[in-house]
Amino acid sequence: MPRVLLDDTFARKVDRSAASQIEFTDERIRSWKARIYADRIVGSLRYKPLGSTVKKRFPLGEYPNITMAEMRRRAEAALGKIRTGADPAAEREAIRKERQQQEKESALDLGGLLDLYYPALAKQKSSWEQDKGYLERDIRSQWAKLKPRDITTADCTTRLQIVAVRAPVAANRLRSALLRFFDWAIDQSHLTVSPMLGVKKPTKERKDGEVDRVLSDAEFVVLWRAIETSRMIPGMRAALQVLALTGKRPDEIAGLSLAELQHLDDPAEAIADFPASRMKARRRHILPLSAPVIRIIKEQIARQAAEAQAERRAMLDHIFASRFADRKRIARHSLSQCLRRIIPALDPNGEDGEIVKRLQADPPTPKAFRATCATGMARLGIPREDRKAVLAHVEDDVMAKHYDAYDRLHEKRIALEGWARHVESLLSGDRKTGAVIPIRVARS
Repeated sequence: MPRVLLDDTFARKVDRSAASQIEFTDERIRSWKARIYADRIVGSLRYKPLGSTVKKRFPLGEYPNITMAEMRRRAEAALGKIRTGADPAAEREAIRKERQQQEKESALDLGGLLDLYYPALAKQKSSWEQDKGYLERDIRSQWAKLKPRDITTADCTTRLQIVAVRAPVAANRLRSALLRFFDWAIDQSHLTVSPMLGVKKPTKERKDGEVDRVLSDAEFVVLWRAIETSRMIPGMRAALQVLALTGKRPDEIAGLSLAELQHLDDPAEAIADFPASRMKARRRHILPLSAPVIRIIKEQIARQAAEAQAERRAMLDHIFASRFADRKRIARHSLSQCLRRIIPALDPNGEDGEIVKRLQADPPTPKAFRATCATGMARLGIPREDRKAVLAHVEDDVMAKHYDAYDRLHEKRIALEGWARHVESLLSGDRKTGAVIPIRVARS
């Protein structure tokens, strides 16, 4: 192998016929080789990494794309790294693989990836619209144009902390939605690593074994009256009241549709038939409707019918309509936001001051109505099996799974009618709440 000074003069004068492909060695840097082709000169460095017996090849570039002087500079820089124990060829290969992986990752921005995600999410969980609401409100608005691979763990943590200031529990729900989203992105090869790895809940929730917030009778009355007198859309007020009278999960009531209602004109037969797709346990649930619930629902239907006629449009499918025309039904998180506005606005120095202070010190969420309903029915002597049936809690033994198909419809109706009578007696002042509350006539 000829040894010459590999410089630009050599490159201009060397014979570069197509058939030659001769390789030269630099007379000063013996590990620098230059292979001659008809249209180019390719430089490389041959070396053994520190402690290795295997020779490696590190490319230095091609003349005339770069000068021979630049090729020499690269060779000297690589040799300096090799003397310190580095392996330039291995580093270059790592960079190459990283770039290849980045090219495999999604070319979509986050907004486009979210659009792909929602149809898959709808097949994964019945309450997928809740996740969508959190992601749309707190993620798309901030990160829509970002590449998913550019989002860091610090970005996710900071975003959750910002949301937690406004809505502590919602920040935890957003975290769950992000975990599910980025896991899907990895499964679909849009990402290789989730930026949510190691991200903790931003808000501490109740501990294991701790009972959900339960309203006392006095708190229930004060909160009900606050809901009645607050400024909110009628659908929101009605949904919160039905929630308090049925003990259902907030999203199940928020999404109640006309198709799920039967026999509203017959109080002895009126039911809401929730399909399995809308239930947490993925089992159909039939809920008897008490007289106050029927009245509230009929008022909403009549109001919507009048609005539809005035606006010359079809009736909406859902009972509790959103103020946003594109949503049609109220969102589950809107119920939480509504209570967060109502409770702080109550007067702690008024007639019900002590009760208001308790509500403000430990503010209930919409789910508190479910715990209050279950606890209240227990106090009224409703058997545990009937309370579980009302709440759609599924028995998991062999008998319940495979043989016992009885839905306890009669028992559930007795339980809910008993709870409705209890609530009406509290609101009318016929039943004492254990606190001094001025008797007011409940608004019809």
